Amino acid sequence: MWNSTNKKIIQTTFEPTFYPYLGEVDAVNSGGYLHYIRLVNSILNEKKPSNVYLIDIESLVFRNERANWGDARMYNLTKQPFSMETIPILSNHICNAASGMLGMSKKVIVVDLDNTLWGGIIGDDGFNNIVVGPETPEGEAFQNFQRYLKQLTEKGIVLCICSKNKEEIAKEAFSKNKNMILELNDITIFKANYLDKATNIKNISKRLNLGLDSIIFVDDSKFECEQVKKNLPEVLTLNLPDDPSEFIKLVDDTSAFYFNNITKEDISRIASYKKLSKIDDDFKSSKSIDEFLKSIKSKVILEKTNVNNSERASQLLSKTNQFKFNSNTFLAKELIKKNSFCIFYEDKYQNYGNIGVVVYKVIKKDYILIENWVLSCRVFSRRLEHFITQYLIKIAKKNNCKKILFKFEKTKKNLYLQEFLNQLKIGLSKKSQTCKLDINYLNQDKLKNYIKLK
Repeated sequence: MWNSTNKKIIQTTFEPTFYPYLGEVDAVNSGGYLHYIRLVNSILNEKKPSNVYLIDIESLVFRNERANWGDARMYNLTKQPFSMETIPILSNHICNAASGMLGMSKKVIVVDLDNTLWGGIIGDDGFNNIVVGPETPEGEAFQNFQRYLKQLTEKGIVLCICSKNKEEIAKEAFSKNKNMILELNDITIFKANYLDKATNIKNISKRLNLGLDSIIFVDDSKFECEQVKKNLPEVLTLNLPDDPSEFIKLVDDTSAFYFNNITKEDISRIASYKKLSKIDDDFKSSKSIDEFLKSIKSKVILEKTNVNNSERASQLLSKTNQFKFNSNTFLAKELIKKNSFCIFYEDKYQNYGNIGVVVYKVIKKDYILIENWVLSCRVFSRRLEHFITQYLIKIAKKNNCKKILFKFEKTKKNLYLQEFLNQLKIGLSKKSQTCKLDINYLNQDKLKNYIKLK
């Protein structure tokens, strides 16, 4: 069935049986129903292609123990194996999986400090007297929450701090308290001041070049959470319960993060965001934008989409929003068959890996049609889009084409792309959702850049 379509698929695993065939040993004996179901689910997971996302039903049963998952009467009536009260839980996971496939999953988690990463108020109690560590159940719960957050960063989720504290005092916990799991190096942006948290979160969003709808905010204060909800409704705001042992469940139950295919670029994303301060300092010290761009020594590798880079290319088409021409996405195996290439970028700060992809076709030697083109926000303001446009012009000329057409959909998120198109005076056709670039009339000076093809 999976091979019969190139579309993305969300599928549930097989659910546990109502009645174990072998009683207590049903799951561990080779003749048991549950043992067989787990074996089949394991094979499904190992064999699934990249366009399939599996929702683990058995995991949902365990994580929602208060819900009466199985309903034998409902199954007898309608062949629906789960109870009505579980439908919202399952629906939520299906919606979050779909959001992840469409590039709408969360990328940043912003957390408070006092009574969130530890118990107590560090400004009053000092770094040695905050509650964190295995000596008490509460302290161990805070440690476990820190460990959970650290694991998120290892999967490419950006961790930021937003706390009403003095920064130097707040940082003492990370550098001096031996029971802390999180280190300062795990945190991309550290905001400890007395500004309102909505303002700090907006600044974090701007600094990362990511939309507010990419952020989760976690705080123990109901007042702070209500303020952020009111001022930044796009942010997913979670008010923590009094019991720190419930923190992980509260965040994890949102299923707001998407980890179907973790690439090496996901892992390196954290490092590139951490370089932002150094980049900002260098830019401010430069006499001009051109001087700055010359100094960073940008290099690009353009590589035809292949079995080694196609998964990342497909992921970029799904997840990228700010420089994205349209909503068209392609599976890895589709990209390999198409005219498409990946964009690898590096400068003096970092090797960013695969940060873009272009999919195009030549139409009757008249024009080339860009089916889609995306660039990661991590490399904005390097004039990389200018360099790629020059390369597309070369492709057009090689195929005796005078025009480049782009399938374009104007959205609230691709403002950076819209600005670029305006700079080149590329307008949207009134008759169709396309942008047209006539290469004979383009002012080449507008594509000036300092990027070398490696």
